[in-house]
Amino acid sequence: MTRREQQEYYDKGFTRDQVEEIKLGLEEGLDIEPYEDKGFFALQMREIRLGMMSDLPYEIYARKDFDWFQMEEIRLGLEAKLNVRLYAYPRVPFDTMRQLRLALADGINLSKYVSLPAGTLRELRKAIKSGVDLAPYIEDNYDEEQLEQIRICLEKKINIKPYIDPNLRGSSIEQIRLGLERGLNVRQYTGLDYEWRQMREIRRGMEHQVNISMYLNPLYDWQQMREIRLGLEDGLDVSRYSSLMYPATDMSVKRAYLAAGIVDDTPYELGETKAIAYNNFEIKITPDQMTAYFQLTGRRAGITRSVIRNALEERGIIKGIDENVINMILTDQAGNQPQIIAQGLKSEPGPDGYYEFFFRTEVNREPKVLEDGSLDYKDIEWFEQVKRGQKLAVYHPAEPGSVGYNIFGQEFPTIKGKEKNILTGKGFYVEQDNVTYIANVDGIVELNGSKLEVSNLLTLGEVTAYMGDTRFDGNIHVTGNIGNGCTIIAKDDLIVDGFVEGATLEAGGNIILRKGVNSQSKGHIKAGNNIEGSFFENVNVKAGGNIKVSYCLKSEVECGGVIELAGRKGSLIGGSTYAELMIKVNEVGNESGVKTFLRVGVSNEIIKRQIIISNQIKKINKELDTLNAAYEELEALYPADALAEMDMFKKIDNARYTKEENKKVLEEELAAVEAKIEEAKQAKVEMKGAVYEGVVVEVNGKRWKANERTVGVRVSDDENGVKVDRI
Repeated sequence: MTRREQQEYYDKGFTRDQVEEIKLGLEEGLDIEPYEDKGFFALQMREIRLGMMSDLPYEIYARKDFDWFQMEEIRLGLEAKLNVRLYAYPRVPFDTMRQLRLALADGINLSKYVSLPAGTLRELRKAIKSGVDLAPYIEDNYDEEQLEQIRICLEKKINIKPYIDPNLRGSSIEQIRLGLERGLNVRQYTGLDYEWRQMREIRRGMEHQVNISMYLNPLYDWQQMREIRLGLEDGLDVSRYSSLMYPATDMSVKRAYLAAGIVDDTPYELGETKAIAYNNFEIKITPDQMTAYFQLTGRRAGITRSVIRNALEERGIIKGIDENVINMILTDQAGNQPQIIAQGLKSEPGPDGYYEFFFRTEVNREPKVLEDGSLDYKDIEWFEQVKRGQKLAVYHPAEPGSVGYNIFGQEFPTIKGKEKNILTGKGFYVEQDNVTYIANVDGIVELNGSKLEVSNLLTLGEVTAYMGDTRFDGNIHVTGNIGNGCTIIAKDDLIVDGFVEGATLEAGGNIILRKGVNSQSKGHIKAGNNIEGSFFENVNVKAGGNIKVSYCLKSEVECGGVIELAGRKGSLIGGSTYAELMIKVNEVGNESGVKTFLRVGVSNEIIKRQIIISNQIKKINKELDTLNAAYEELEALYPADALAEMDMFKKIDNARYTKEENKKVLEEELAAVEAKIEEAKQAKVEMKGAVYEGVVVEVNGKRWKANERTVGVRVSDDENGVKVDRI
């Protein structure tokens, strides 16, 4: 388009952004007539143009009674080959269209609920997708924020219904949900008496096992509750500042004084801190009223025990008097140097709370290294089993410490030790004493910080194909062998004591193969975390974490961390082996020159993800440019009070915010991906033993080939190719 042609459009009343859309359409070779109308906003023109470029039936939405947000939702639905006629009506708000479109993409038709608010539709869509029934709560008129928390509870099989009603805000229901997830007695803070921040402070106090009755009163505001809770967590005597008459700011000051061992924040009236002179000596008290010094200022003549005692009593000093110092003064052993004649005692915290566990909190997960360097998984202890009803732990609360005092005899409050957080997790309950934890399922117990979990354990013997597929929501322990054609899928860990043949094994956690696997190129082994085994032969293995094995023969092995062929005879022969970070092996290949391929470094998948995220950010930036231009255009055309009532302006402003938030999420993900790429660039292959002809090593796409037998090689990345070092 020439400048003259552009000027002609300007003369007809088209804006700069509208002319830009016409120009872009002409450059793409499109018939711009359907949107060559100054009655369309530039953003509407853009949606029509994008539909034309994708050869979509744009006529469905190329109407002025659709705003551009609605146009976008219809266009995206057409691109996904969805039945957009279920929602392509001008009366349907764009955000409702979006939820209907996303539901259709998941195979869910929500068009009969088109009258519901978009947020409610969103939660209904997610609930149906996850297989939970949110309809009764929608019928009870819960709003979208409330429904989100209820949906999460339903998905986690948490019975929240007895504790909520439609008058509670979503943020309050969230606090109830969090309490139920942690096994707390939430009835202590449910109801309409507390707002959500008060609920949060009560919940946190319960989690930290402090005496919440000290502030379980809706007349406290949440900041006051916080100050009392923090004082309780520090073992302080909060009764000294927990009166409702004190605002939170005053409570904070008083809490700080108590934490410093000061009973009151007003100066103590007994005695003076300046030195008081007597006939031939003086007594000086430190400002903190914890220490008194005696110093001779003349001859000792006339100084007796009663004189010193009377002087101390006159100053109000009655506690912590050191008789040994008085004896030294009376026997001329003190000299003219100041002597500490009285010393106060600070309160010391009592013993901290602690848990007494009745199971092994650590088990030996390391295989035994045999004399030949190979790994023996026979006696590895992967888990600790417990029975339903078994006592798991008992909490011993913190105790008060010693009483402190100053030299005037004023006692300081005792300080309790710190309490431990409650144990959260699953598979157990807490008895009425609130300190005894009992398993309520048979299974595997594991402690990670303050998270205690007893997860289901399915134990199988010999597994053969005629038994059918096995899928289990927990851990699986196979005590026998696994034959050809078997499929075993565990949500958590999978441990196999026997040999594995051509089977399909999958686990969301770890897979441990005590005796190894020879699959004859049938089936596969896949774990979300680590895989360990005695040997791999003719098997396809993939782990999200690390892989450790004694030797590997003609297998396809891949992991997102480190592959280690452990032991002096840890050998890798044939096949293809890929690790994102490192491969550590002793012997690679064999004398017959079997082709053995090792690869480390940045994976194609992570590069693809980097490209996808970068493109998504570029797309959002372009959309933001368009939104910002439209925003500024409307600002220039209308006064602020008119804009405040304009739906189009509100939608553009909301869209800008949403796009910026989406951009932040993508930028964080991109930063994580790029950090992973940088880490992978440092990948290397260490081959400590013999490396035979036929071995090919690739590091970040750069290759090194063994043309003859060599011993001890490290291959890493270098600016000029691969770097090969002797080790």
